[in-house]
Amino acid sequence: MNGIDYQLLCTDIDGTLLDNNGEISDDNVAAVQAAMRAGKRVVLASGRTWHSMKMYEERLGIYTPGHFGVGFNGGAVYEILGGGQTRLLHADLMPAATAQEIFAAMAPMAARFNGMYMLAYNNEGHLIAEEALRETTLFDEMVKLGARVTRTYAELPGDMYKILLFGAHEDLLQAADFAKTQFAGKCQCMFSARQLLELIPMGVDKGRGVSFLAAHLGIPMSQVICMGDEGNDLAMLRAAGLGVAVANAVPDTVDAADVHLDVSNNDSALAAVIHRYLM
Repeated sequence: MNGIDYQLLCTDIDGTLLDNNGEISDDNVAAVQAAMRAGKRVVLASGRTWHSMKMYEERLGIYTPGHFGVGFNGGAVYEILGGGQTRLLHADLMPAATAQEIFAAMAPMAARFNGMYMLAYNNEGHLIAEEALRETTLFDEMVKLGARVTRTYAELPGDMYKILLFGAHEDLLQAADFAKTQFAGKCQCMFSARQLLELIPMGVDKGRGVSFLAAHLGIPMSQVICMGDEGNDLAMLRAAGLGVAVANAVPDTVDAADVHLDVSNNDSALAAVIHRYLM
C-alpha cells in the first residue's frame, strides 16, 4: 500500500479480468466479494456494450442494485437497477451522418482485405451486422452477443456508439491510418485487441467515463485505481490515482501506468491488485 485509501477500482475485461480462455477465476471473484464487504467499489470498464458485460458482472456478484459500469470505452456510464435493467447516466454517441460517412468510406477498404469486416453498435447498444458478412459469427463468439442483421448499413437509423473493424492486425493498421486522415476531427481510432480496431466518437475514452462515474459517486480520482492491458485503457490509467498495467499489457499501456504488475490476466491479476492496493 502507498497510504492512499482507494475507494473505487475500475478494471478492463478482455485481457485483464478474463484469462485467455475467456473465464473469470474463482480468486478474482473471491477478491471482489471481499472488497465489497470492506465497503469498496469494483466496476467493469470495457469497450463492450452493457448487454455483453452483464454475464461478467453476474459472475462477480456486482450485477445488483447500486452498482455501476462503464461501457463503450467510456461512451456509456450506467447504473445497475436489478431485474435485468440498467439506467444510463451518461452517453456519448457518433452522429448518424458521421456514421454513414464512415460506413460508405470504410466498406470498400474492408472488402480489399481478406477476412476484414465491419460491425456497428446502434444507439440501443445492440450489435449490428450486414447479412453478407459470414465471419460475423466469429465476433459473436467473442462477445457472446448475437448480432442483429441489416441488409445494408445505409439503412440504419440514428446515432451509433461505435463502428468496428475486425481482421488481421497488419491490415487494420492500414485501415487506422486511412480513417485518421479521412475522418480527422470526426472520430478517433483505437485498438482494443490486435484484431479489433474501434472507431468511436471524438473525445470519448475510458478516462472520461471513469471520471464521470467517480464524480457521480463523490470519489476523487486520487482514490481511484484503474487497470488494463490494451490501447483503449490508456486514458483511464492516466486519469486514475493509480494506473495499473497487467503483466501481459502492450508497451504503450505499460508506459501509461504507475505500476506494471508481475501478474498476468491468466494468474488472477484483479485479485492481486485488490489485495495489494484496495484492502
